[in-house]
Amino acid sequence: MILDTIDNAQFYFNLSGFVKTGLEFLQNQKNLNGLPEGKIEIDGENVFALVQNYDTKDFDERRWEAHRKYFDIQFVVKGTEVIKVSQKSTMKPNTDYNSEGDYQLFTGHGSAIELTENQFIFLSPEDVHQPGLMINNNPQSVKKIVLKVLIG
Repeated sequence: MILDTIDNAQFYFNLSGFVKTGLEFLQNQKNLNGLPEGKIEIDGENVFALVQNYDTKDFDERRWEAHRKYFDIQFVVKGTEVIKVSQKSTMKPNTDYNSEGDYQLFTGHGSAIELTENQFIFLSPEDVHQPGLMINNNPQSVKKIVLKVLIG
């Protein structure tokens, strides 16, 4: 897991060409807040963005997820949320891996991280996460871009 601001994105370009492509997409957009909700192709199925608008929620402990095919780079454009993170080795699987949706659900506990505007969190397949959580039982409107970056 990496937590940083988009201003420091260049430090992570060497992780892979696909990571660089995704982070440059975020850096080069003139109006991230104006991007429409939905999927934006950046480099076909290698790198794409999922633009989301939602209110943060209070999820139960069964809603943890992890991915195998893609890294997640979750970037907050507007608002603040809590994302919980844990290592896969400390979690209990709830479902089998869904290869079509690239996810597996887990149960467990983890650390809460506050993700604010202009910050991103880089999540690997070992980082089980629970995004979109409210702070202090106070729902908040969030605009977030989730970059899906092919591993490999």
